[in-house]
Amino acid sequence: MSTTKNILNLSLVGFSISVLAASTIGFFYSPSAVQAQKSQRPTVARVTQLSNGDLACYITLVDSKGKKHNSIVGGFDFCAKPKTYLNKRVRLTYGQMRINDCQSAEPCGKTRVVTGIRKMQVIK
Repeated sequence: MSTTKNILNLSLVGFSISVLAASTIGFFYSPSAVQAQKSQRPTVARVTQLSNGDLACYITLVDSKGKKHNSIVGGFDFCAKPKTYLNKRVRLTYGQMRINDCQSAEPCGKTRVVTGIRKMQVIK
């Protein structure tokens, strides 16, 4: 009986150590930890595409180093003025924006906060 009890205790200790090790490793390789890193957004770039989406205007930019930045969120007012922004060099200001968090363009009462383009100023 005591041998069975000792084996059970050792099994529980081994299981506890395995769970602790797995959760520690999972923490360091967690995708959310990677997503939390700040991505570099250009402050000056050329607007190459404006796309009206269900939730926002999606803006494609090319920075001064030639790097393409796809689908950066902006207000619908940017997409409403393609002649003002398209193929122009702009200075960008980013900030927190509240957008719908729905499966379609229809309002559902849910929103989420994202970092997006708050202001685009054309540079001559």
